[in-house]
Amino acid sequence: MEGKVQGVKIEKGGNASSINMATLVYESWKQNGDQLVLTGKSIGNGQTIEFADTLEIIKLSADSLILNNGKMTFHYAKQK
Repeated sequence: MEGKVQGVKIEKGGNASSINMATLVYESWKQNGDQLVLTGKSIGNGQTIEFADTLEIIKLSADSLILNNGKMTFHYAKQK
């Protein structure tokens, strides 16, 4: 979406939610060592599919998170 931030909000307690993504609904997260597992539902074409994405944590700091899924690297920053 041009001019809008898209991503995932990761909250204490394992809750997650989507930011400006109506068809990709994040619900929860957990960390397993150097991996982040995001779970949720993909909604589209009259069907809902549950998913679990496992990503490698490349860098984690107080205001940034860099993840890799084996094909792409994702850069996230804490919004102020």
